[in-house]
Amino acid sequence: MNSPEELKVTIRYGDVEAEFSGDPEAVYRQVVSFMEKTLPTYSLAKKIIFSMDLKDLLEAFSEIFAYDEQEGLFFKLSLSELKSVSDAILFMALRKHLEYKLGRIDSPSISSSELEASLPAKRKTILNNLTKLVQAELLRRLDRGDYAITSLGIKHLADKYSKQPPE
Repeated sequence: MNSPEELKVTIRYGDVEAEFSGDPEAVYRQVVSFMEKTLPTYSLAKKIIFSMDLKDLLEAFSEIFAYDEQEGLFFKLSLSELKSVSDAILFMALRKHLEYKLGRIDSPSISSSELEASLPAKRKTILNNLTKLVQAELLRRLDRGDYAITSLGIKHLADKYSKQPPE
């Protein structure tokens, strides 16, 4: 049973919750310490976080992709219409990422041979662009020549092509 001298404090701020209990002086120190350390960090992190869930991604790129139950995601436009091979590569990787999130495929990665078969560009051009995209951290190189789009790559495409800018 709680002693009459025990103070209990619960703090809820956004997604953060903390409980403190004990003598009033100790609880006061814990609360002040928590507020000084945690809340500014949480507030700052919330301002700079980039997160797009599947629904956000599908809405943001609804002008680029369409969905058919049998075919899955497909492009509404020809990849040759894009201004750069790099963007076409990123969109191919994004499509794989989305299909993975939808549960249609087992891996979000795309291989250089898949890109070569799908893009209207020479092998050397594709490989050079892959290197640049990895260096720019828009793609991540995986095992055996596979690649996956990064959050930065998704943000790059959203900033450039989406009608709904990411938060």
